[in-house]
Parts: sequence; structure tokens; C-alpha cells
Amino acid sequence: MHRHQEQNGAGKAAVPYRRPAARQDAPVPPHGASPAAAALTALQRAAGNAAVSRVVGNLRGRSDGVAAHSAGPAGPVVQRAPSPAPAPAARAAAPAVQRAPADDLVHDPKAFLSHSVLSLDFGLGMRNRAPGLPLDHQAFANRLGRWNQHWFVLVPDARRAKEGRPAYLLTPAVEKYVQAFGDSDDLLAPLSGHRDLPPVLPDQAYLASFYVPYLRGGTAGPDTSVGHSRIPKDAGKQGHGSEFVFTATMNGCAFAVTGDAQDKCFTAWHYQSPSALSNREPAKNFRRDRRPADWFGPEEYESPDQDGLFETTNMLWNGPAGWEVLSQETSVSAYDENDARIAAVRSRPLTMGSGQEAAYTARIYVGRAQTQLKEFMRSLAQARNAAGNTEQQRTLEQHVFKPLEITMAAEPLMLAGNADFAALIGIAVRLKQQRAEALQKVKDWLAAHLEDAAMTHEGGLLHRRISPEKLAHRREKINILLGQFSDRAWIDGLLEEATDHPADRDGAPGSGAPAAGAGAPPA
Repeated sequence: MHRHQEQNGAGKAAVPYRRPAARQDAPVPPHGASPAAAALTALQRAAGNAAVSRVVGNLRGRSDGVAAHSAGPAGPVVQRAPSPAPAPAARAAAPAVQRAPADDLVHDPKAFLSHSVLSLDFGLGMRNRAPGLPLDHQAFANRLGRWNQHWFVLVPDARRAKEGRPAYLLTPAVEKYVQAFGDSDDLLAPLSGHRDLPPVLPDQAYLASFYVPYLRGGTAGPDTSVGHSRIPKDAGKQGHGSEFVFTATMNGCAFAVTGDAQDKCFTAWHYQSPSALSNREPAKNFRRDRRPADWFGPEEYESPDQDGLFETTNMLWNGPAGWEVLSQETSVSAYDENDARIAAVRSRPLTMGSGQEAAYTARIYVGRAQTQLKEFMRSLAQARNAAGNTEQQRTLEQHVFKPLEITMAAEPLMLAGNADFAALIGIAVRLKQQRAEALQKVKDWLAAHLEDAAMTHEGGLLHRRISPEKLAHRREKINILLGQFSDRAWIDGLLEEATDHPADRDGAPGSGAPAAGAGAPPA
């Protein structure tokens, strides 16, 4: 499964919650450190501790009103994947009352997600639960968004279950949909009375949760192109499990929330692939016009060092402390999709009112900056490998590689934690200027030295004994590096979004009344 290609819902006894033990094979950055830590490490490797100290000192010099972490008032809580449970003590306490897995999820979803892999492959769940039922599972999953009530069950997932680590498939309870909508739905009507249709169970056997559909394709015209649902703010009173809002698997999409803080309902959106090239502009316009109160994207739910396949189960939960975003990141083997392990479990409060627009905008562009930095570092490693002998490497390192790396590695740090559009505008302007100055300086040096015939002497950049093929390879790798460094698309996007956002014109950081003509959230 690749980024921006997502599963469309088709495709333990609980204990009082404790932070699970760390797993050595699943490193997760500490609370609030996901974006900044990766950039700080890259900067440290590039320029040493002195440069890091200068950047940190600048960050500390910011006003006290700027949030230390851009995820919201409380920031995300990140838990590492748990180790297998230890063997019980010789004198164990009386066994706890056994609950059904769905009851465990309702009782303590954070604890449940920390020790049970939860997959959102609706089609597989329905096939496993009723293998003889003549149902087009993909068509059913695509139709979920049409129905205004939903019921789910947890089906054991034998593919991914391991000793001491259960795995489940969140699965639509087809029999409840047949009962509720079978008389008027051509997909469901033939299933009524079928011998392989599971019998209808008591209400407590189901999760009567809310659901946000996932749509494929472009996102222009979000009312019809982006999946969304209206959610009552008092969710949890509508039945067992109604405090949850489920959606399809995410590995590049975003959860967004719109609506006035005083409304009795809010709109939850599953915004598909907002960082995909074709969706960047519509996503930017959506944030400007709809002004989401919150935005939870891959910059928050994906580990910075995630290079392989992954699936993320994201949900909204109206718990004792109010609405929260819950996220389980699962790493999947590239060789066997059944080999999956919990990489991280994250949670943070869900923002309902205005005031966080600039903070999540900063997070979005920190994520894009880190994505470009990761790609740049791969190209940099290739350029270094083609740099020649020790003296040539040292010369290129000093005048080409280091200046570019230091400039780019510092950029996410300059953005992280900002919660003011005016500050974001100023940072974007400085980033463009720094990129231009560093690039011009490197190009001037290369023009004066790399093409200088005097440099063909022993030990020079164009060592007289180097083959034309190796020389061409070196130049190619350096040119690729310069091309990537010249790409300032995300910086231009940040400057445009921060400048155009209504909150910047309201005079209140990250908040204010919608601009005239701005689209209103759907009723």
C-alpha cells in the first residue's frame, strides 16, 4: 500500500490505562518531538552542536505566547508499542471479568489500541464473518456513506494475531443494515432472509458508531468530492459505542473538523491525500474557505523515520475528558502484509473552536519541509559517494554539501511551534531569502572552481586521472542536489496560505470570523 492510495474501508481484558513498555524495535519520538527532533538531528549531523545551540537559543527567544508544540493546547501523547505481557506472578489476583473485545474498546480505547492491532479492511472482515453471503463487499463499503446509521463489530484477524497480541478487523454488521435499510436498498434487499446472513443480536453486541466515508479522486468542490459526516457533540448517548467516529484507513489523508464552536454538531471530514500534487491547491483553499477548527494529518500520525509500508487507524472519541483524536500506526512488512506490528499509539484533544488554524498550518508545512529534507538527504548521500578522493570530498563538503544541508535542516525548526499567521509569513519570507542566498553562493563557487582548468591538477576537483564517465556522474549528482534545493514549492505554498488566510486579516492569530464569501460548513 502506497501513500495517497488508501484502503476504502473495503480495501485482552482491559485494565486501567498505563503507558505501555517500550519496544526496542519500534522507536517512537517523545511527546511533542516528532517534527523538531528529526530536523534537530539532521542539523546536528550537518553543523554540529554549536549550530543546534544557536537555533535552540533563537527558539527560546520567542514570546511566551507562542505554543511550545503546535499540536494544540495539550499536544499529542505518543505511546510506544508494548512488549508482550509478562508471565503472571505465582499468586495472581482473582481473574477479572472477561469482556468481549468490542467492550474492551469502549471501556478504554487507548489501552485497547496499545495492545491490539485494529485493521479497517471492511471487505475482509465481512468475508470472514459471513463467507457464504452473496454480497459485493466493495459496493457495500462504497455505499456506507449513504446511510445515516452504522453498526460495527470486531472480527478476529487471524492474519495478524500473534501470541500475546490480538488483532481484529473493524467490520460493518451487515445484518443490521439489512434490517434498517433492506426494504429500500437494492444492494441489501436480496440479502433479507438469506441463510448465511448473521442473525440480528441485541443492541449491546454492536458498536453503534458514526462513520466518515472516504472518497477517491480530486478534492475540488469538497461538498461532493470529500467524504464528510455531521456528528453530534454529545455523541455517546445514541447507543453502545456511539462515542466513536470511525473512518477508512489513512496513510496520507487527514481528519478535519469544521463547524461553529456553539453548534450542537460538527462536521468531520476524511480529506484524501492533501499533500498529493493534484490536491495541494484544493486543500489550501479548503482550509482558507472552510476554516477547520482542527486538522489531523500525516505530519502528526506518521513517524518521521517511517520509510516502509504502514497503515493508520484514526478515530475520534468522545471520552471522559471530551473529544480526542486517537491514532494507531501499524508498520507492515513489504514482503508480507500479514506481518504487521503496532509502531505507535497517539492521542490528543480535538479542537472544536477557532484559534488553532495557524498552529496546524505550521504543522502541515513542517511535515512538507521534512519530506523534502528526507529526499534531499538521500540525494546528498549519493553526491557524497561520487565526490572523489579524500581531498576532493573535503573541498566539496565545505563549499557545497554542508551549506546546502545546514540551510535545509534548519527550516523545520524555524517553523515548529508557531501559532501566528504573521509569524509564518515572516518565516516564509526569510526561508526563501536564505535558500536563494545559499544556492547562489554555491553556484558561484562551483562556477569558479569546478569548471576551472587549474583544478585539474593532482588532488583537484577535476583530477586529471578521473575518467570522463566518473566526472559526468559527479556533476550529475551535484546538479540533482542543486535542483532539489531550488524547489521551494512548499515555502511558496506556506507564504500564499498564510497571507491569504482570513485569520491573518482578522487581526487575531489563527482565529476570527470567516471572510466574506467563504464557504460555510455543510448542514
